[in-house]
Amino acid sequence: MKPSNPPVEGGVTDIGRMIDVGAWSNAQKLAVLIAALAIVLDGFANQALALSIPMLMKAWHVERSAFLGVTIAGFAGMAVGTVAFGVLGDRLGRRPVLIGCVLLFAAPTLAIAFINGLGPLLALRLVGGLGLGGCMPNATALLAELTPARSRSLAITSGIVGIPVGGTLGGLIGASVSADHWQALYLIAGLCPLVIALLMIGLLPESPRFLAIRPQRKSELVKTMRRFENPIDPALPAVDSSGKRPEGAPGVMALFSKPYLTDTLGLWSAMFFTLLSVYGVVIWLPSILGEAHYPGPMTSTGLTYFNLGGIAAALGGAACFNRFGSRNALAVMALGAILASAWLYAIPLDPKQSPLALLTALTLQGGFINGVQTTLYALAAFVYGTEMRSAGVGWAVGIGRVGAIICPLVGDQLIHLTGANGFFGGFGLTMCVSLASLLMIRRHIPGRNRVSDKA
Repeated sequence: MKPSNPPVEGGVTDIGRMIDVGAWSNAQKLAVLIAALAIVLDGFANQALALSIPMLMKAWHVERSAFLGVTIAGFAGMAVGTVAFGVLGDRLGRRPVLIGCVLLFAAPTLAIAFINGLGPLLALRLVGGLGLGGCMPNATALLAELTPARSRSLAITSGIVGIPVGGTLGGLIGASVSADHWQALYLIAGLCPLVIALLMIGLLPESPRFLAIRPQRKSELVKTMRRFENPIDPALPAVDSSGKRPEGAPGVMALFSKPYLTDTLGLWSAMFFTLLSVYGVVIWLPSILGEAHYPGPMTSTGLTYFNLGGIAAALGGAACFNRFGSRNALAVMALGAILASAWLYAIPLDPKQSPLALLTALTLQGGFINGVQTTLYALAAFVYGTEMRSAGVGWAVGIGRVGAIICPLVGDQLIHLTGANGFFGGFGLTMCVSLASLLMIRRHIPGRNRVSDKA
């Protein structure tokens, strides 16, 4: 497709347009893959905690309720880190902030394998959560800014699908770890990000869009574009025409300026209730199945099916984005999550019966809820331009993390007041609110037969 505005016009190189309509080089694809690896940590880290709680209850002789503070501390750290490091990524660059966040997560997670007690666990989860939270907005910004417009939705969603991929890996590893060796989960969860950080240091470039709006880093931009097989003339000024924030709207207030107000509120609400739903199930599902007297492997299997459904739905949702647009795709997935939750509400949790219906319903619920969650990141990256993308995504996800913070309390109350089946039904209601929030967003990704993606 020929661009409406040439990448070089009036003696100025528009880097955004060059990336949008240019070839997707192998170097760009490698960079996208490496950025996506950071997102796998999100799913793995939270699954590790959920799967280790039953083990730690046995090893430390404590009740399930004793882990509420630990769970909340982890999500609180993630919420603060998402917002703070998202804003920092727009100022210092996506690459250095992302690498720093991966290291900030790795060290305390590795240290958990060597502690014995709830106090140190809470402190380490809080610190690790700061780093883990900062990974998401900067990795998402890189996924968006390294990819041509025609492939952007698929690239972002394929990267964000690392959340259920990490969760699936966590479930598989958790199923093979005995309660006496729970430390193995945290050794793996801590060592993996160290390896990813080394890959980033050696192979991950800075976003060319970010470099284009910083003239003092022109030489780095020239090298990066040459590496991407899309060389530019060093003598010409470089810009990213899509990256400007609204005039007179500094900092976070730009997110509430007239062009963005409705979209920001819709994104924040959708993120809040979707993350409340997905993490509510992730955190409590192993305990619910365990207390229903399902055998130990089944508790991990249920979580694995929940995440496998998420992988399939996220990739399918990205393909639907390109054909039908994000409004229709997200609405259908949210409705599917509501119906799957209603089915789980009606299924008896009895280990003497065939687990087929339960696992099928969990796969569908996990698929649709995770599908909404992962594709929401692609939508958030589409809504905001370069100068405010990390902050815009960071604030949206940070508000979503607040939903994750309260999900242990909400889930605990649902279990006590309505039972395990009411727990699933309650998260069907939260997805109803997510659906309404999605429909109020105006700046959706257009389908194939409409206007092409913006930067």
